Amino acid sequence: MKNMIKKSNSKLLLISLALSFLVILISSCSQVTPEIISPEYSVIFEYEDEKSNPKARMSIFAESISDVNRYDRIRIVCENGGYIWDFSEISTFTDKKRSWVGNTNLMMPQNQVFPSGKYELTFYNADEKETTEVINVNYDSSFYKMTSSESENLLKNKNAITKIAIYDKNRQMIYFGEKSSSFNSPRGIWNKFSNAKYYQDIIITPGNYVICIMPQKEVSLENQQ
Repeated sequence: MKNMIKKSNSKLLLISLALSFLVILISSCSQVTPEIISPEYSVIFEYEDEKSNPKARMSIFAESISDVNRYDRIRIVCENGGYIWDFSEISTFTDKKRSWVGNTNLMMPQNQVFPSGKYELTFYNADEKETTEVINVNYDSSFYKMTSSESENLLKNKNAITKIAIYDKNRQMIYFGEKSSSFNSPRGIWNKFSNAKYYQDIIITPGNYVICIMPQKEVSLENQQ
């Protein structure tokens, strides 16, 4: 009987120790303050056709040192104009051992331009622990009033690089990458991807501060050699 009691007490002690360790572990995880480094921004100008001015949005991301899955919301304050974005629609992505958190779809009120200047970024986790960084937004706002061809001509003088997105008939992306010379014509695109139906150029300035997404075009082989 004494041996049974000793075994029972030992089991209870082990269970108690395990539960205590679990409580400490959960508590320590919940107390972690989010950590970010290297916040970056891009102002994205998207063209629906070759005649209209673009729609603009801003993408803001930062590399996360802490667990990227614990972010709950982001608050962004623009000092110039007092604009505030506070949202829980958070985008995350991971490449090898590095992770980023942010949002790709910040919008201004209609007919308003993203101001240049300081933007305060505050990242919150589920326990409302927070960390704040400040970025300085500085870009060429003349793109707001340019057509796609005007933007393309301007970007040629800014050492921009051109990438291409290629889609199938259901507008599912089948390729995104450098626009090599083989993609300079619909025939060249079709030779590489026989299921290609649409494509569009994406032109990116050094530092990714401005990204211009050109109108989507059809991969038509009519009048192509």
